[in-house]
Amino acid sequence: MTQSVEAAELWFVMRKAAYWCHLHAARSVAKLDLCVSDFAVLSVLRARGPLRPDAIGKKVLLTSGSVTSALDRLEREKLTERRTDPSDGRASLVFLTDRGAALARQANDKHTVSMEGIFSVLNEKERNDLRRLLKKLGKFAQAAHRAPRASKGAVAISAGMRRPRRLNSASTLKRPVPAAYEPRARTEAVRVRPGSKKRSAQPA
Repeated sequence: MTQSVEAAELWFVMRKAAYWCHLHAARSVAKLDLCVSDFAVLSVLRARGPLRPDAIGKKVLLTSGSVTSALDRLEREKLTERRTDPSDGRASLVFLTDRGAALARQANDKHTVSMEGIFSVLNEKERNDLRRLLKKLGKFAQAAHRAPRASKGAVAISAGMRRPRRLNSASTLKRPVPAAYEPRARTEAVRVRPGSKKRSAQPA
């Protein structure tokens, strides 16, 4: 159980750190009238070029509905536009407009300054170690999430963590036998000892 407690504590510490870093990231782009999800979409388009909406969602960890909402907001501001994918007329590609590219560059600069201030508490070696460990943990967690639930590893883990069943003292008592299954009354006469009076048979 010690190992499980330590893992749970690490998750909680990581969650708290991510929460506060997220707030700093949101504040850094809020001055440009952007939320974090819109900034993430602009950043990935700036780094990767035109992408399909589903590909954007996978890269910035947004659901299909959240990506659609973000793209609708960005298109209303003339920051992105959707065009038909030349390789598949049924699909669309999302492009940055010139205005969107300029805003993405400006937002990225502000975001970089904000994150540099937060991560200044770590030296270069600590940053590299943190990046390496988080990537290792993230890839393992992603693979475990996608693996079949009935995999051998999952079964072994669940079996190792399963608590022993408690026996209820009442369950160990002999349950009364239904009347339908009780033995029939004895009809044979009871043997009589010498000198004793004979008595009639009684139901057992």
